[in-house]
Amino acid sequence: MSWKQVKLALLAGAAAAGVLLSNYPTTPQLSRCPEIGSLPGIVFGMFIATTLIHTLVTSLQADLVHSKRLSAWCSTSGGRPHLLIAIGALMTAATLFLEILLWAWVYRHVGAIHGLEASLYFSGITFTTVGYGDITLGKCWQLLSVGEAVNGVLMAGWSTAQLIFLVQRMMALSVQSEETKAD
Repeated sequence: MSWKQVKLALLAGAAAAGVLLSNYPTTPQLSRCPEIGSLPGIVFGMFIATTLIHTLVTSLQADLVHSKRLSAWCSTSGGRPHLLIAIGALMTAATLFLEILLWAWVYRHVGAIHGLEASLYFSGITFTTVGYGDITLGKCWQLLSVGEAVNGVLMAGWSTAQLIFLVQRMMALSVQSEETKAD
């Protein structure tokens, strides 16, 4: 995947999030409830946006770990595959944080939660399905948080699979490097 494709995918994710909220007016009042028909549209748009973001990162990592230049670079030092595992884990964590941030923006945009800190906190505990319950949404917004929780479970599972793939590939490169040195 080229950097031009990366930029296009990021723009597509941002556009998907923007389109889903473009017809929804912002409100400073927490008591304003949406029509029930608009909540599935918001959730579906967020699923599209987070899927695009995750697809981008997964493609980047897959392309990187299968490049011949990276294989050659890893073969020169035994610690390099471990470094790439750590970088991959950080990329994945940053991706999940970006998705949490996007959900927090939605909560603020629609007026379900006021304040950046509160919306980030609520989004984080909902996305990770921790759900402390110390911050709750109004009854009319609760379906939105269910959508985020389902989205978070799916993205966490995807991230786990992504990291397992990365670790397996890097360990294979490490073993291959050791076998080459032994010959």
